[in-house]
Amino acid sequence: MKSLIAFEATARLGSMTAAADAERTSQPTISQRIRALEERVGLPLFDRQGGRLVLNAQGERFYREVAPGLKSVREACERVMQEGRRPSPSVVIAAGSGFTHLWLLPRLPALKRAFPEVTFQLMPIDRADDPELQAADIAIRFGPRTPHTEARLVASEAVFPVCSPAYAEQHGLTETLTSEVLPDLALLHQDIKDPRWLDWAQWCHTAGLSLAPRDDVFAYYNYALLLNAALAHQGVALGWSILVEEHLANGQLVALGPRVTRRDYGYWLSVKHHRSAVLEPIGDWLIEAVHRRRPDVQASRAHDATAG
Repeated sequence: MKSLIAFEATARLGSMTAAADAERTSQPTISQRIRALEERVGLPLFDRQGGRLVLNAQGERFYREVAPGLKSVREACERVMQEGRRPSPSVVIAAGSGFTHLWLLPRLPALKRAFPEVTFQLMPIDRADDPELQAADIAIRFGPRTPHTEARLVASEAVFPVCSPAYAEQHGLTETLTSEVLPDLALLHQDIKDPRWLDWAQWCHTAGLSLAPRDDVFAYYNYALLLNAALAHQGVALGWSILVEEHLANGQLVALGPRVTRRDYGYWLSVKHHRSAVLEPIGDWLIEAVHRRRPDVQASRAHDATAG
Protein backbone atom coordinates (compact mmCIF):
# COMPACT_ATOMS: atom_id res chain seq x y z
CA MET A 1 0.00 0.00 0.00
CA LYS A 2 2.83 2.42 0.81
CA SER A 3 4.42 1.67 -2.58
CA LEU A 4 1.11 2.26 -4.39
CA ILE A 5 0.64 5.57 -2.56
CA ALA A 6 4.20 6.65 -3.50
CA PHE A 7 3.61 5.69 -7.14
CA GLU A 8 0.25 7.48 -7.37
CA ALA A 9 1.56 10.66 -5.73
CA THR A 10 4.64 10.77 -7.96
CA ALA A 11 2.59 10.21 -11.12
CA ARG A 12 0.00 12.80 -10.10
CA LEU A 13 2.45 15.48 -8.94
CA GLY A 14 5.18 14.88 -11.50
CA SER A 15 8.19 14.35 -9.19
CA MET A 16 9.39 12.29 -6.24
CA THR A 17 10.24 15.46 -4.35
CA ALA A 18 6.66 16.76 -4.61
CA ALA A 19 5.34 13.31 -3.66
CA ALA A 20 7.63 13.24 -0.62
CA ASP A 21 6.33 16.64 0.50
CA ALA A 22 2.72 15.54 0.03
CA GLU A 23 3.22 12.30 1.96
CA ARG A 24 5.43 13.93 4.63
CA THR A 25 8.40 11.70 3.98
CA SER A 26 11.73 11.91 2.15
CA GLN A 27 12.55 11.69 -1.54
CA PRO A 28 14.79 8.59 -1.06
CA THR A 29 11.90 6.81 0.70
CA ILE A 30 9.57 7.55 -2.20
CA SER A 31 12.24 6.26 -4.63
CA GLN A 32 12.69 3.04 -2.65
CA ARG A 33 8.94 2.39 -2.54
CA ILE A 34 8.54 2.92 -6.30
CA ARG A 35 11.45 0.54 -7.04
CA ALA A 36 9.86 -2.05 -4.71
CA LEU A 37 6.57 -1.70 -6.61
CA GLU A 38 8.29 -2.09 -9.99
CA GLU A 39 10.04 -5.23 -8.71
CA ARG A 40 6.71 -6.57 -7.45
CA VAL A 41 4.87 -6.09 -10.78
CA GLY A 42 7.93 -7.09 -12.80
CA LEU A 43 7.84 -4.07 -15.08
CA PRO A 44 9.28 -0.55 -15.07
CA LEU A 45 6.55 2.05 -14.63
CA PHE A 46 8.62 5.18 -15.31
CA ASP A 47 11.11 6.16 -18.00
CA ARG A 48 14.03 7.77 -16.23
CA GLN A 49 15.24 10.57 -18.45
CA GLY A 50 18.10 12.34 -16.77
CA GLY A 51 16.82 13.57 -13.45
CA ARG A 52 13.16 13.39 -14.49
CA LEU A 53 10.59 10.61 -14.24
CA VAL A 54 8.02 10.13 -16.99
CA LEU A 55 5.34 7.46 -16.94
CA ASN A 56 5.79 4.87 -19.66
CA ALA A 57 2.89 3.11 -21.38
CA GLN A 58 2.59 0.45 -18.65
CA GLY A 59 2.81 3.13 -15.99
CA GLU A 60 0.10 5.24 -17.64
CA ARG A 61 -2.30 2.29 -17.76
CA PHE A 62 -1.45 1.21 -14.22
CA TYR A 63 -2.00 4.77 -12.93
CA ARG A 64 -5.44 4.99 -14.58
CA GLU A 65 -6.41 1.71 -12.90
CA VAL A 66 -5.15 2.34 -9.37
CA ALA A 67 -5.67 6.11 -8.96
CA PRO A 68 -9.51 6.01 -8.58
CA GLY A 69 -9.29 3.32 -5.88
CA LEU A 70 -6.63 5.19 -3.92
CA LYS A 71 -8.65 8.40 -4.21
CA SER A 72 -11.69 6.62 -2.73
CA VAL A 73 -9.58 5.27 0.13
CA ARG A 74 -8.11 8.72 0.80
CA GLU A 75 -11.53 10.39 0.78
CA ALA A 76 -12.96 7.73 3.10
CA CYS A 77 -10.11 8.28 5.55
CA GLU A 78 -10.60 12.05 5.49
CA ARG A 79 -14.34 11.66 6.06
CA VAL A 80 -13.80 9.41 9.07
CA MET A 81 -11.21 11.81 10.48
CA GLN A 82 -13.61 14.73 10.13
CA GLU A 83 -16.33 12.78 11.92
CA GLY A 84 -13.88 11.95 14.68
CA ARG A 85 -13.11 15.64 15.14
CA ARG A 86 -16.78 16.58 15.16
CA PRO A 87 -17.96 17.38 18.70
CA SER A 88 -20.35 14.81 20.12
CA PRO A 89 -23.88 16.00 20.86
CA SER A 90 -24.43 17.01 24.47
CA VAL A 91 -27.81 16.30 26.06
CA VAL A 92 -28.95 17.80 29.36
CA ILE A 93 -31.49 15.72 31.29
CA ALA A 94 -33.16 17.57 34.17
CA ALA A 95 -35.34 15.98 36.83
CA GLY A 96 -36.08 16.19 40.53
CA SER A 97 -33.18 15.36 42.83
CA GLY A 98 -34.83 12.18 44.07
CA PHE A 99 -35.52 10.88 40.56
CA THR A 100 -32.04 11.92 39.38
CA HIS A 101 -30.12 10.24 42.20
CA LEU A 102 -32.29 7.17 42.74
CA TRP A 103 -33.44 6.31 39.21
CA LEU A 104 -31.47 8.16 36.54
CA LEU A 105 -27.96 7.93 37.96
CA PRO A 106 -27.93 4.12 38.36
CA ARG A 107 -29.05 3.79 34.72
CA LEU A 108 -26.56 6.29 33.30
CA PRO A 109 -23.99 3.61 32.28
CA ALA A 110 -26.65 1.71 30.31
CA LEU A 111 -27.84 4.97 28.73
CA LYS A 112 -24.28 5.77 27.63
CA ARG A 113 -23.89 2.31 26.13
CA ALA A 114 -27.13 2.77 24.20
CA PHE A 115 -26.04 6.21 22.87
CA PRO A 116 -22.20 6.16 22.82
CA GLU A 117 -22.00 9.23 20.59
CA VAL A 118 -23.84 11.43 23.11
CA THR A 119 -22.43 13.24 26.14
CA PHE A 120 -24.97 13.34 28.96
CA GLN A 121 -25.35 15.87 31.77
CA LEU A 122 -27.79 15.18 34.60
CA MET A 123 -29.24 18.16 36.45
CA PRO A 124 -31.15 17.61 39.71
CA ILE A 125 -33.77 20.38 39.87
CA ASP A 126 -36.68 20.32 42.31
CA ARG A 127 -38.50 23.57 41.49
CA ALA A 128 -41.06 23.18 38.72
CA ASP A 129 -40.55 26.80 37.63
CA ASP A 130 -36.76 26.67 37.56
CA PRO A 131 -35.49 28.23 34.28
CA GLU A 132 -32.86 25.51 33.92
CA LEU A 133 -35.57 22.88 33.96
CA GLN A 134 -37.36 24.75 31.18
CA ALA A 135 -34.14 24.98 29.16
CA ALA A 136 -33.09 21.33 29.52
CA ASP A 137 -33.03 19.15 26.41
CA ILE A 138 -35.06 16.50 28.23
CA ALA A 139 -37.08 17.41 31.32
CA ILE A 140 -38.76 14.90 33.61
CA ARG A 141 -41.28 16.71 35.80
CA PHE A 142 -43.34 15.38 38.67
CA GLY A 143 -46.91 16.49 39.19
CA PRO A 144 -50.35 16.38 37.60
CA ARG A 145 -50.73 16.04 33.86
CA THR A 146 -50.52 19.41 32.15
CA PRO A 147 -53.19 19.76 29.46
CA HIS A 148 -52.27 20.78 25.92
CA THR A 149 -48.66 19.59 26.20
CA GLU A 150 -46.78 16.85 24.40
CA ALA A 151 -45.30 15.46 27.63
CA ARG A 152 -45.35 11.67 27.88
CA LEU A 153 -46.02 9.69 31.03
CA VAL A 154 -42.92 8.02 32.45
CA ALA A 155 -44.55 6.50 35.53
CA SER A 156 -47.80 7.03 37.40
CA GLU A 157 -47.70 8.06 41.04
CA ALA A 158 -48.01 5.38 43.72
CA VAL A 159 -47.09 6.32 47.31
CA PHE A 160 -46.86 4.00 50.30
CA PRO A 161 -44.89 3.83 53.57
CA VAL A 162 -41.49 2.13 53.55
CA CYS A 163 -39.01 1.24 56.25
CA SER A 164 -36.12 -1.12 56.84
CA PRO A 165 -36.92 -4.75 57.68
CA ALA A 166 -35.24 -4.24 61.05
CA TYR A 167 -37.45 -1.25 61.89
CA ALA A 168 -40.57 -3.15 60.79
CA GLU A 169 -39.63 -6.10 63.01
CA GLN A 170 -38.79 -3.85 65.96
CA HIS A 171 -42.23 -2.19 65.84
CA GLY A 172 -44.25 -5.21 64.80
CA LEU A 173 -45.25 -3.73 61.46
CA THR A 174 -46.83 -6.15 59.02
CA GLU A 175 -48.67 -5.13 55.86
CA THR A 176 -50.83 -2.08 56.52
CA LEU A 177 -50.46 0.89 58.84
CA THR A 178 -53.41 2.05 60.92
CA SER A 179 -54.21 5.29 62.69
CA GLU A 180 -53.52 3.56 66.03
CA VAL A 181 -49.89 2.67 65.26
CA LEU A 182 -48.86 6.00 63.69
CA PRO A 183 -48.21 7.82 67.01
CA ASP A 184 -45.64 5.15 67.96
CA LEU A 185 -43.61 5.51 64.77
CA ALA A 186 -40.88 7.93 63.76
CA LEU A 187 -42.32 9.49 60.60
CA LEU A 188 -39.58 10.83 58.36
CA HIS A 189 -40.46 14.14 56.72
CA GLN A 190 -38.99 15.97 53.75
CA ASP A 191 -38.36 19.69 54.07
CA ILE A 192 -40.24 20.74 50.97
CA LYS A 193 -43.11 23.17 50.63
CA ASP A 194 -44.42 22.11 47.26
CA PRO A 195 -48.10 21.26 46.71
CA ARG A 196 -47.17 18.63 44.11
CA TRP A 197 -45.80 16.28 46.78
CA LEU A 198 -47.70 14.45 49.48
CA ASP A 199 -46.53 14.92 53.03
CA TRP A 200 -47.59 12.65 55.89
CA ALA A 201 -50.66 14.70 56.73
CA GLN A 202 -51.87 14.74 53.11
CA TRP A 203 -51.05 11.08 52.63
CA CYS A 204 -52.99 10.10 55.75
CA HIS A 205 -55.97 12.18 54.64
CA THR A 206 -55.94 10.54 51.20
CA ALA A 207 -55.52 7.08 52.71
CA GLY A 208 -58.34 7.64 55.17
CA LEU A 209 -56.14 7.63 58.27
CA SER A 210 -56.03 10.16 61.09
CA LEU A 211 -52.76 11.76 62.17
CA ALA A 212 -52.55 13.93 65.26
CA PRO A 213 -50.25 17.00 65.14
CA ARG A 214 -46.74 16.20 66.33
CA ASP A 215 -43.87 18.26 67.70
CA ASP A 216 -41.08 15.71 67.15
CA VAL A 217 -40.65 16.42 63.45
CA PHE A 218 -37.20 16.42 61.83
CA ALA A 219 -37.31 17.30 58.15
CA TYR A 220 -34.68 16.15 55.65
CA TYR A 221 -33.36 18.47 52.98
CA ASN A 222 -34.01 16.18 50.02
CA TYR A 223 -35.57 12.84 49.23
CA ALA A 224 -32.29 10.93 48.90
CA LEU A 225 -31.30 11.94 52.45
CA LEU A 226 -34.74 11.01 53.75
CA LEU A 227 -34.52 7.58 52.14
CA ASN A 228 -31.04 7.06 53.61
CA ALA A 229 -32.56 7.67 57.04
CA ALA A 230 -35.13 4.95 56.38
CA LEU A 231 -32.38 2.60 55.23
CA ALA A 232 -30.55 3.36 58.49
CA HIS A 233 -33.57 2.09 60.54
CA GLN A 234 -34.49 5.59 61.76
CA GLY A 235 -38.17 5.50 60.89
CA VAL A 236 -40.87 5.22 58.23
CA ALA A 237 -40.78 7.28 55.04
CA LEU A 238 -43.24 7.80 52.23
CA GLY A 239 -42.02 5.91 49.19
CA TRP A 240 -42.78 6.78 45.58
CA SER A 241 -42.78 3.41 43.84
CA ILE A 242 -40.42 4.30 41.00
CA LEU A 243 -37.88 5.75 43.46
CA VAL A 244 -37.83 2.89 45.95
CA GLU A 245 -38.20 -0.08 43.59
CA GLU A 246 -34.55 -1.11 43.73
CA HIS A 247 -34.45 -0.97 47.54
CA LEU A 248 -37.62 -3.07 47.69
CA ALA A 249 -36.29 -5.59 45.20
CA ASN A 250 -33.03 -6.14 47.06
CA GLY A 251 -34.71 -6.31 50.47
CA GLN A 252 -33.23 -3.14 51.96
CA LEU A 253 -36.73 -1.73 52.44
CA VAL A 254 -40.16 -3.23 52.94
CA ALA A 255 -43.39 -1.70 51.67
CA LEU A 256 -46.40 -1.12 53.91
CA GLY A 257 -49.96 -0.15 53.06
CA PRO A 258 -52.15 1.46 52.22
CA ARG A 259 -50.94 2.52 48.78
CA VAL A 260 -52.18 5.91 47.58
CA THR A 261 -52.53 7.05 43.98
CA ARG A 262 -53.77 10.33 42.57
CA ARG A 263 -55.38 10.57 39.18
CA ASP A 264 -53.11 12.04 36.47
CA TYR A 265 -50.18 12.43 38.90
CA GLY A 266 -46.82 11.03 37.91
CA TYR A 267 -43.54 11.70 36.16
CA TRP A 268 -43.87 13.37 32.75
CA LEU A 269 -41.16 13.54 30.09
CA SER A 270 -40.86 16.34 27.56
CA VAL A 271 -38.17 17.17 25.01
CA LYS A 272 -36.99 20.64 24.11
CA HIS A 273 -37.19 20.00 20.38
CA HIS A 274 -40.10 17.80 19.43
CA ARG A 275 -39.26 15.08 16.89
CA SER A 276 -35.54 15.70 17.31
CA ALA A 277 -33.51 12.87 15.77
CA VAL A 278 -31.19 12.98 18.80
CA LEU A 279 -33.61 13.61 21.67
CA GLU A 280 -36.64 11.50 20.76
CA PRO A 281 -34.79 8.13 20.78
CA ILE A 282 -33.29 9.00 24.17
CA GLY A 283 -36.74 9.84 25.53
CA ASP A 284 -38.06 6.54 24.16
CA TRP A 285 -35.20 4.68 25.86
CA LEU A 286 -35.92 6.30 29.23
CA ILE A 287 -39.62 5.44 29.10
CA GLU A 288 -38.90 1.87 27.99
CA ALA A 289 -36.39 1.52 30.84
CA VAL A 290 -39.20 2.14 33.32
CA HIS A 291 -41.18 -0.76 31.86
CA ARG A 292 -38.09 -2.98 31.97
CA ARG A 293 -37.78 -2.49 35.72
CA ARG A 294 -38.12 -5.41 38.08
CA PRO A 295 -41.59 -6.07 39.53
CA ASP A 296 -42.25 -4.36 42.81
CA VAL A 297 -43.06 -7.58 44.63
CA GLN A 298 -43.30 -6.24 48.15
CA ALA A 299 -45.15 -3.06 47.25
CA SER A 300 -47.83 -5.05 45.45
CA ARG A 301 -48.97 -6.35 48.82
CA ALA A 302 -50.14 -2.89 49.86
CA HIS A 303 -53.82 -2.03 49.56
CA ASP A 304 -54.75 0.75 47.15
CA ALA A 305 -56.40 3.99 48.23
CA THR A 306 -57.17 6.10 45.17
CA ALA A 307 -57.81 9.84 45.35
CA GLY A 308 -59.85 11.37 42.59
